[in-house]
Parts: sequence; C-alpha cells; structure tokens
Amino acid sequence: MRYAVTLRGLTASEIHDEVKSIGGRNMRVALASKQVFCDLNEDQAKNLRSKGFKVTAIRRVITDSLDTIGAVTPPTPQAGRPIYTTDDLLALAGLDQLKYLFTPPPDGEGYNLAIIDTGIRETHEAIRGRVVYSKNFTSDPMEDGFDHGTGVCSIALAIAPKCNILNLKVLDSNGVGTEEEVALAVDDCISLLDTDPDIAPHVINLSLGSPDDGDPDNPVRVACREAIARGIYVIAAAGNQGPAPQTINCPACDELVVAVGSVRYESETETFSVSYFSSRGPTQEGLIKPDVVFFGEDVVVASSANDSATTAKSGTSFTAPDYSGMAVLYLQGMSMLGTIRLARGVSIPSIHPSLQRPATQEEMLNVYLPLATGKPPGTSPGKDNDYGYGIPYGPHVMSYISRIFSEASVSQVLSIAVPLVGMGMLGMMMASVSKAVR
Repeated sequence: MRYAVTLRGLTASEIHDEVKSIGGRNMRVALASKQVFCDLNEDQAKNLRSKGFKVTAIRRVITDSLDTIGAVTPPTPQAGRPIYTTDDLLALAGLDQLKYLFTPPPDGEGYNLAIIDTGIRETHEAIRGRVVYSKNFTSDPMEDGFDHGTGVCSIALAIAPKCNILNLKVLDSNGVGTEEEVALAVDDCISLLDTDPDIAPHVINLSLGSPDDGDPDNPVRVACREAIARGIYVIAAAGNQGPAPQTINCPACDELVVAVGSVRYESETETFSVSYFSSRGPTQEGLIKPDVVFFGEDVVVASSANDSATTAKSGTSFTAPDYSGMAVLYLQGMSMLGTIRLARGVSIPSIHPSLQRPATQEEMLNVYLPLATGKPPGTSPGKDNDYGYGIPYGPHVMSYISRIFSEASVSQVLSIAVPLVGMGMLGMMMASVSKAVR
C-alpha cells in the first residue's frame, strides 16, 4: 500500500534512509516538506509508527465522487450558463472602479502563479505566452484532458494578465489524482525558491481537494504549510459538497490555507447569497471555514477544446483563482510602495509598520481580509461557516481611502492609491493605515 512518511525533526534524507532500512519500496522524496512517499506492507508501516513516524495512507477515487478519504480531485463540476465574464464579476463586487485610480494599473508583471491542476492548454489565446514552467506529475500526456485547469488559469490571468504561470499537472484526464502528486507539486514550488527563484511562485492556486480527514499531518496540508512558511500564498477551493456542514475540502480545511467558497448574484435585490453547492464549515477540527467567497456561478472561462474555445463553469474551483489573481496584484502593489511619497514628504512605510512588507498569509486571514470584505444584509456579523468573512467590496475600499486621506488633496490620495490597488487587497492595506491614524 502507498503511504506518506514523515517525522518532525528529521530531514527528508533521514526519513528516506529509515524507510529504506525497513524495506520500503518505490520511494519518492519531497525534500522541502520533509516527506517520503513509498510502498509499505502492514508490518513495515507498524514498525515505523512504533518509532514515532507519522505514516499516512494515500488513496484515490473517481472524479465525480468525493466520498473516499484521501482522494484528490477538482470539486465536483457544477453546471453553468455563459452569463458572466470575470470582468462582470469584478464589477458586481465594485472592484472594477479601483482600476481607474491609477495609470498604469498593476498587471502582475514579474510575479509568478502556480496552477496545480489538470494541466493547462498553454496555446489558448487567453493564456498563450504566459506559461514559464511546466511539469507533469501524472502518467497522462501533458495536456488538459479534463478541461479544468485551462479555465482556472484564464480567470487568474483575467485579473493579473501579465503574471507568469507555472503549469503543474497532478490530475489525469479523468480529473483524478492522489495526495502524493499534489504534495510533490507543492514541494516542487518550494524547491524553486532555492533552485530557480526567478520563476518560483509567489502564489499557489489549488482548485482541487479531498475530503477533510481532520488530520493536520495530511501530506498535502504538510506541504502547504511549508510553502506558507516560506512566504508563498496558498489559496484553495472550499469544495462543492454543500450545503451540508463539515464539507470543506482538504487542504482548504487547514487553518493557514485561504479557503474560497462560492456565492451567486441575486439580480432582483442586487445582492448575493451563498451557492447551494458551496461547501460549508466547520472543519473536522472545528475551524470556521470558508475564509472568503466570490461569485462562482455561470462564469465564462477558457476551454481546452481548442485555442479560442470558451465554456461556462460554476463551482469553487473558479472562485479560488479570483483571489489568486488578486494576491498577485497585491504583491505587485507592495513592491511599488518604496517609490511613492506623500506630497508632505512622509513615506508610506512610515505611516504604519505593516506597510513595510507584504502581509504574511496568517495576517491576511486574521487581520486584513475581515476589513476588506462584506456580507449580505441579514447575515451574522463576523466570520461564519457559510460566507466566511464575505466578499471583497469596492465601496469599502473607497471608504477607507476617503476616511484616511480626508485632509489630503485628490492628487495625494491618488498617489497613495496607485501602488496599493491590488483589487480587493487595497482595502486590506487601507484598513491597516486607518487603524493606525485613528
């Protein structure tokens, strides 16, 4: 049987040697996250456990079922009608207005986003020229035979059109993979920080998952936490197993991974409500999830059918890349902060220490996302197991700008807004400044 073996305090090489010594076979090593994947019999697994090793079984399921723990698939595809483009959805959240605060707008240039998925049709007109790294962790051809990763990628590029894409294929043409393949792909992203930092990802998008088993030592969660510890943002689909509670996918169930749910736009009332299919918390460990939501129904995305094809999709797979694209723009905005000054000669970083560097993922989850998001009227305040903190809301951002800079001229306000507009992430930055000056 296939297992992941790890033990805190040991290197991957040390774990490898121990597994080899008891007869483990077909070993694959995740150096960065310190895990070894191998074939063991029951006696060998018991032997390692007796020595304190964490030995976790790796299992598979078919694409359209998430009933078996240990499977990794995209969230069960949902039917969609071709109603909304990504630009339409940004407008519905009032985020489009932020684009016009500055010239030129941040576009993701120089930043890298890893799409760990079913593969990408790299020649598609919405994607062509953006993929800088490709790696196949499956035995299938390096293509998007399931027509999933191409659409996910197109959403992220609609938001950050000049960011570089890493195409890491972990799911086959049936949309099926294993925790081993996903963990190895995340590990590969971490390793690039040391071996090829120019293309190492700043953000990882995981529009896939397996049922939450409540195990913090799940190999995918271990790899994701290591990526986060190394400064990579990790964003994952919450899942499409709602409306029942405790249906958040793994790794979205992890405390530090940003879990993104889905909402639908209610045109009659010009508000939104959580999608019926969107997975709900709490997690098996009692955490409130998802963290945030975005419009995830009837979205027009690129299709792998040909180089100009589009299709309509619904599901949390297609909300996660919205936040991944936003995260890229946020990071680009932060990189521009050092060159911007207030007319009075006060540098932006001197306003508040948190503006001297990009927020950690933990800060994003616990400090900034709550301040940049909104929920529909009548919902409970704070974070809940349906909406999380809610959706990023443009008017909140504009309110922060107005409140903070009420004594400044319009040109001064715009000079500050220019580098900070990372779509909804601008609100997070403005909120932190607001707290400091109140």
